[in-house]
Amino acid sequence: MPNESLDHRQYAPATERNRQPILAVLQQVLPPSGTVLEISSGTGEHITFFAPRMPHLQWIPSEPQPLSRASIAAWGKALPADN
Repeated sequence: MPNESLDHRQYAPATERNRQPILAVLQQVLPPSGTVLEISSGTGEHITFFAPRMPHLQWIPSEPQPLSRASIAAWGKALPADN
């Protein structure tokens, strides 16, 4: 039986296609330290992909939609990162 907290994960097909190119740009433009506020985090897939690949930054998701916030929390549990 799957973990109930993981049941809320949502998937956006575009995330798999665009996360690596977005990461490449972020690695060039973001500072060596600081906090990144992700506006309208959607499913939470991007932030859980970026955070462990840029551990020098603190990542904060934001999302007005309750279902998306539940997805972000579930992705965070599935793919935890210290930052």
